[in-house]
Amino acid sequence: MLTSEELRHFRDELLAERDAIESRINSRNQAARENVRAESGADDHGDDTSGSLYDRESAVDANALDRDTLAKVDTALRRIDEGTYGFSAVSGKPIPIERLEAVPYATTLVDEQPPDDY
Repeated sequence: MLTSEELRHFRDELLAERDAIESRINSRNQAARENVRAESGADDHGDDTSGSLYDRESAVDANALDRDTLAKVDTALRRIDEGTYGFSAVSGKPIPIERLEAVPYATTLVDEQPPDDY
């Protein structure tokens, strides 16, 4: 069982992670909006737009991964509030602190399958 100090530590880590993720998503979205504005500026220099299309698709993929991680972070924060953080959602066994340090939003032990909805 985690101490209140450890729980505060992980809450701080998770909040910092959430802020970093939201910042990355916002930055990518801003860059995409700026690129769309720049491309809509009637540029007739024959530039290849496949690179910018690739960049947009890459940003969409990165945002999808970040949104998935953000959902996991939010779940971990909710679990702290509910008193279930640090325990496996599958077996109820304590998650080793080393695992939580590596992946603070972990909901299972390394050898367990995560639940379908967590």
